[in-house]
Amino acid sequence: MKKVKKRLIVLLVAIIFLFFLFEYKPQPTEFVTNRTFITYSDLFFNYEITKYPSRVEVVKAEPVKEKITIGLSVDPWNLDFGIIPEGKNFGTRFINLANFKQKDAKISFKVYGNISPFVKFGKNDLILRANENLTVEVSFHAEGAKIGNYSGEIDVVVQRPKYDFLYMFWK
Repeated sequence: MKKVKKRLIVLLVAIIFLFFLFEYKPQPTEFVTNRTFITYSDLFFNYEITKYPSRVEVVKAEPVKEKITIGLSVDPWNLDFGIIPEGKNFGTRFINLANFKQKDAKISFKVYGNISPFVKFGKNDLILRANENLTVEVSFHAEGAKIGNYSGEIDVVVQRPKYDFLYMFWK
């Protein structure tokens, strides 16, 4: 009887582990043009995804002869990096996160489109504790980018377990 219980527990843990490995990760077929919020659930988790349009124009870096203006959009609904000269230049935006719920949430950032190789996050795949606030830096690094326009989508994925026992797998 003890062997059967032990095997059942091992089997249950293995099944849960497989769901973590092969969780459903939807990828956009089209990029959003405005901030968009969606929710969905799978067997173990509830997801909240905020999708931000993202774009940048990389321009030729000219020798500085006079002051130039670099464009940057301050609209809170997009992650527009504006105009960035090629080379080792970068543009930074910030995403403010707040967990108003009484349970922890796992936060991850996903990038899609031709902008994705050049976007970096100050933090990613983190746990946001209950009632905690955090600001995360999002940067576009022009090094290695050719002159031209880059666009895509940056998703903020919030994951919460449906069952309390799943929190022990996060720690």
